[in-house]
Amino acid sequence: MADLDLSPAARADLVEIRKYSIEQFGSDIADPYFFRFEKAFAVLRTHPLSGQPQPTLGRDIRCYTHRKHRVFYRVEAELVLIVRIIDHARNTRRELIK
Repeated sequence: MADLDLSPAARADLVEIRKYSIEQFGSDIADPYFFRFEKAFAVLRTHPLSGQPQPTLGRDIRCYTHRKHRVFYRVEAELVLIVRIIDHARNTRRELIK
């Protein structure tokens, strides 16, 4: 099983997702959605190559879809590095180069 880490940008994405979800839907809906990211991360730790390669977005970038968000990551030896977590409606390329 691989280790997993989040980039500072991915950590900020999670904070934004949580804040937005609570504001828009309330914590009764936001909490379960947010905590399901742990399940998505567990899948990536167990099956790090399960996401689709995204060669046009950067070197070794892969994408794993979690409901309405896309988890962009790369595998570095025994580490899954979550680079960004982006809503499916956002411009991925623009968000990745921020």
